[in-house]
Amino acid sequence: MAKPFKDYERPPITEAVIALNFKSSIGFEDLTSVSKKYLKDYPQTASVSNVHLAVDMSSSGNEGPVSTSMNQQNGLRLSSNDMTEIMVLWPQSFAISQLAPYVGWETFLNRFIRDWKRYKRHIGQKEISRIGVRYINRIDIPVANDIVEHEKYLNVFPKLPASFTPLTAFAVQTALKIPDIGCDLLLNSAAAPSPVLDHASFMLDLDIYKSIDLPQSDQQIINLLNSIRQKKNQIFEQCISNRARKLFRK
Repeated sequence: MAKPFKDYERPPITEAVIALNFKSSIGFEDLTSVSKKYLKDYPQTASVSNVHLAVDMSSSGNEGPVSTSMNQQNGLRLSSNDMTEIMVLWPQSFAISQLAPYVGWETFLNRFIRDWKRYKRHIGQKEISRIGVRYINRIDIPVANDIVEHEKYLNVFPKLPASFTPLTAFAVQTALKIPDIGCDLLLNSAAAPSPVLDHASFMLDLDIYKSIDLPQSDQQIINLLNSIRQKKNQIFEQCISNRARKLFRK
């Protein structure tokens, strides 16, 4: 693999996320209270809900009784006035995200550190059950004569028999272990609607997370996040070609 450009002038990142999940929940009133501590940085607030429906087939036969249960979880979505900086608070999770244009890892990490310290100051120490970093990239590939040569830009796509007609869309999901940092990777690659004229867009979604032997102190969390980010960069470079890298330059 050719040496990647150290910094891309036009990184294809559409959203970056840092999220922490907790073993125990906090009440919605406490979420509402802590959200008010962020009004200066996130003046826009909206309620969000997540509904989980479960179906229980208690009988082995087709005519047995069926029971359903519904669990609704309420949270809050905070954002900056330009809607590029977002915080989402759920009873069992804390997450921040950065929408395009991406501001760089140091700025993004420093925002997480600032917001996480404020969260802990008002909620208290919470035992963490999952730490994750997710980067969603959109790669816009030029179309020539109605042909999209995605395989010349991406290294992640389905392998099909040669007799099949030209591929017009796809979706691939891969789950992998990353032993050296004790994390898991969920990699999604898929065709997507393109906002750019005469281009086809493809999403490259990298979700790296750790759910066992988790750090609990702030410095250990920061160290892990930095390790995940470094590994994310290596994986991203392996998923693209030199031709794709040229798209991210001015």
